[in-house]
Amino acid sequence: MDYKETRCGVCLPGFMAGGIKRGKYGVALIVADRVCDAAAVFTKNSVKAAPVLYTKAMVKKGIHVVVANSGNANCCTPTGMQHARDMVNEAAQSLKVDPRNIAVSSTGVIGKPMDIGTVRDLIQEVATNLSSGPKGSIQAAKAIMTTDTRIKMYSAEYKSIKIGGICKGAGMIAPNMATMLCYITTNARLSKPQLQFALNLAIEESFNMVSVDGDMSTNDTVLLMSNKTKKCKLEDFKSILKHVTVELAKMIARDGEGSSKFIEVEVCGAKAQADARRAVKAIMNSPLVKTAFYGENPNWGRIIAAAGSVVKVDERKVEVSFHCEKKSVKLLFGGKIGNLEEARKLLGNRNIKVILDLKSGSHKAVGWTCDMTPEYVNINAGYN
Repeated sequence: MDYKETRCGVCLPGFMAGGIKRGKYGVALIVADRVCDAAAVFTKNSVKAAPVLYTKAMVKKGIHVVVANSGNANCCTPTGMQHARDMVNEAAQSLKVDPRNIAVSSTGVIGKPMDIGTVRDLIQEVATNLSSGPKGSIQAAKAIMTTDTRIKMYSAEYKSIKIGGICKGAGMIAPNMATMLCYITTNARLSKPQLQFALNLAIEESFNMVSVDGDMSTNDTVLLMSNKTKKCKLEDFKSILKHVTVELAKMIARDGEGSSKFIEVEVCGAKAQADARRAVKAIMNSPLVKTAFYGENPNWGRIIAAAGSVVKVDERKVEVSFHCEKKSVKLLFGGKIGNLEEARKLLGNRNIKVILDLKSGSHKAVGWTCDMTPEYVNINAGYN
């Protein structure tokens, strides 16, 4: 597909954004010039943060503004729902919009009351410094970062359909929605059910196929807003939405906490799509696989063992190979062991692709992860 990268993030025509970070707290705003039709997907964790519960109930009314904070998850505290409402009301007053059309998100430490005074002050400040250009999107992306080391922003155009997104996420990342906040804007004129259908499909192939550590968050939110200014075909929209969400998902895996390697995992030759997806997730979530990649240890046994825990694997038939740029090494094929020394050298690269061919069908799936390093332990041992 001929997707054109536009580098404007969420600031498509008709959208403004801004953000600020002060100390451990940050606030981002995304503001449309009208109430937008919206679709959303939230964490599947049974423990849900107050902003998730609040926004879940508001999406069907349409979204005019998104207000999000970093530094505190606003989760599992007696003041959670009140503080979510406080954020919405502050944004409504500062921007002079209806609070019934404002979505709210939070990310950070669970179980600690939010410093709502600081968050309110930041909302007021951001509201007076919104931008309709890339700067606004960059500021918003920076404001929602926690342990992220880089901003995550991507936008593209296809057949005049424009889509842009920002997200955050580096740790507590697992399939079934990663621990992330993601906001996507578009000009596509489609019905609300079509927007939701397309978003659900895109997430299955993107954010639900990324993993850093296998832990599911309480605050996961993906929110899609459309100002409906461009008539388009659903199939075209589905195509570009998947493209944008996959690019954002890869950014999360590349920035996994403490990581030194970005790893793409492909399982092919499966009897069913569901089998391929399960095998990819099992490999991505295996600490033994992830630490082996950190140690540049070509331990193919860990890869087939992880896959074999969820699907049928015949070690006499399967193939395991590593790929990097134009180089590739087969580690296991037809029951024979390949050149492990060459495989070890290939693992010295930053970007690696692993292919497991089950040799039992025609279905495949792809996911993205990273290695697990001592720095991951250091980051999370002291996170508070």
